[in-house]
Formats: sequence, C-alpha cells, structure tokens
Amino acid sequence: MDSRKRRGRTAGLIGKIFILLLFAVMIVNFIVPDREQSEEENRVLQERPDLNMSTIMNGDFMEQWESYMSDQFVGRNFWRSLKVGIDRLGGSRLENGVYIGKNGQLLDDIEVPDQQQLSDNLEAIKGFAERYSDIPTVMMLVPDAACILTDQLPAFATVEDQSQMFGMAARELGDSVTWVDTISTLNKHRTEKIYYKTDHHWTTQGAFYVFQDAAKTLGIDEDVSGSFVSYTVTDQFNGVLASTSGVGLDEYEQIDIYVPSEGDDDVVVNYVDEGRKTTSLYDSSKLETRDKYGVFLGGNTSVVDIKTVSTSQRRLLIVKDSFADCFIPFLTPYFREIVVVDPRYYSGTMDDIMDTYRITDTLILYSGNTFFTDNNISGVFSGE
Repeated sequence: MDSRKRRGRTAGLIGKIFILLLFAVMIVNFIVPDREQSEEENRVLQERPDLNMSTIMNGDFMEQWESYMSDQFVGRNFWRSLKVGIDRLGGSRLENGVYIGKNGQLLDDIEVPDQQQLSDNLEAIKGFAERYSDIPTVMMLVPDAACILTDQLPAFATVEDQSQMFGMAARELGDSVTWVDTISTLNKHRTEKIYYKTDHHWTTQGAFYVFQDAAKTLGIDEDVSGSFVSYTVTDQFNGVLASTSGVGLDEYEQIDIYVPSEGDDDVVVNYVDEGRKTTSLYDSSKLETRDKYGVFLGGNTSVVDIKTVSTSQRRLLIVKDSFADCFIPFLTPYFREIVVVDPRYYSGTMDDIMDTYRITDTLILYSGNTFFTDNNISGVFSGE
C-alpha cells in the first residue's frame, strides 16, 4: 500500500513538473521577441497571424498559427539539430526532402510535376513561341544534381527519372522552340565540380560547360572556350541544402565568377521594379550574408534590364529561375541588351515585355525542379 502511494506521489510530482515546464516554455516564448528570418535555414520565418473571423472560418488561422509556433519556438535551432542527429544515427538519409549523399553531397529530391499545371505551362510557352515565330526561342532546362550525380545518392535511394520528364517536355513543345540538351553536356563532366555539395544550384563551371555547347544554338558563332577566365570570390559558401536539411552546416565551398578574358565588359544593370541601377552584374554585399549565391545579380527579382557595350544589335529576353543568374554573364559580350524576367516575382506578361523592349531572341532557362513545379509560367506566357 505504501509502495502504491509512493508511486502515485511520484507520478503526480512528475505531472506537476511537466505542467510547470510547459508553462515556463510558454512564458519564455511569449517574452522572447519573434525572429524575422532564420540565418541557419536561409528563409523568412512565419509571423504571428492576424486573428479575425474570416481566417477562423476558413481554417487559415490555425494553419498559420501552427507554422508560427513551429518557426518561433524557443531553442528551435537546438531541437532541430538534435532531431537531425537522432535521425542520422537511426540511418535516415533523407532530411526535409534533401538526400544525404556520399562524400557529403546533398541532393534535392526530384519533384513530380502536376500534370495539368505542366500541360498549361507547355501550352503557354508553345503559344508564345508561335505568336512570335519570327523571334527564335531557345529552351534550356538544367537537370538537378540527383539526375546527374546518381552515383552520389545514398544506398537504395531512388528518385524520379528527370531525363524522361525533359524528353516529354521537348516532345510536347516540338518545333516551336529549339531545345538544348543540357543532360548530355553535364553527364560528360559528372566527375567534376558541376554542382555545389551544400546547395541546389549548378556551379559556374557547370554553367560554362553548357554555355560552350549551347553557344551556336544561341547564335554565337565564335569559339568561346577561351573567352573567359574565372576568379574565386569566396571560399565560405554554405548553401541552402545545408540549411534545409540541417546537415553539412560546417562544409564550406568556393563560388567562382567568369569574366571576359579580353574586351570591355562594362554594363548598366537596371532593376526595373526597384528603380535601382548598378554598373556590375555582381552584388559583393551578398558575400557577407548566408545567401552568398546572391552575388549573381543580387539574388531574385522580377525584371532586370542589362545594357552592355556589345556592338551586336541583338536584344535577348531571358525567362528564368535562379539557375540563370550565373549563366547570364557569359551572354553579355554577345547581346546589346538582356532583359531578365523571373515569373515568380513578375506580375505582368511576356507580351508586355515584348511591347516594351525590341527583343530579337528569347531564352527560357530553368532548373528542372523549378520548371516542373512553378505555377506562374502559364500566366506570364499566355497573358491571362
């Protein structure tokens, strides 16, 4: 009987301590100011949601509140690191959609497209190319690392066949665009540093290999293999996959930029919607932040108008995601003007751009994962 009472008192004490701890955590969460951004995860954190009848009735408030509590929970980085460590001890090789590959290589899982959305995107691009049939349209989809670096995937990991997705998209677009076979080019250099280990982007070296093979398709007749030299701008890059997965946060890589080996590479870069101009394709201030890949064009923005000193009369429209940012410097010696549009941030249409600028050539450059999941493409190309 005494033993039973002692167990009851112990259980009661543990329960009280647990409740007190919950209250303590709630109080600390209330006192500690909310953070706007997580440097470790390289993303904006959820703000405290507004409480009103509309958000309560449609269920948005509870969904936003759960995200808010998860993002602002005190000691979140510690608990997140602890979870990743325990998962890895348990043999996990996939953290938050990121594969933990061999030799520390991190790889985004291959996204499966929504078929209706993909069909809408392809139809819109095809319609655009046919409306402007006198202007050549080049299509360049860049495979994600898991498509090329298959030997770096963890044992028994299987991903979707992105090369098959590319083939389907190429067949659907048909002769309306000129397709660039980036997979064959990158496969030839798969043993080299063509993708970052801690980030989802291709390296500038990988982009340069594709540029060399695609130059003639882009109307550049000269041999470009010796036209650029590379410089390292940082060796302290730790990318978004390390942040997303919580793995490889102590791995540092270098970012290289390529500049013309001869000639004048002066430019005027106009960030149209921001009303800001610079005289460089690079934003060195980004090298002092976690998002060091933003050194290329300063990161994501809606419309950028780049005027060059090229003697060419050609004006290029690039519709893109961030994979294009390190590719664009290769093009500046060969086009008088380059207009860059990211549909994820642009609220107009391609017809608006065509009306405003005297475009002579179009390049659509996306990573596979972004292209197959972006629901903004059909709207900007169809004009609807």
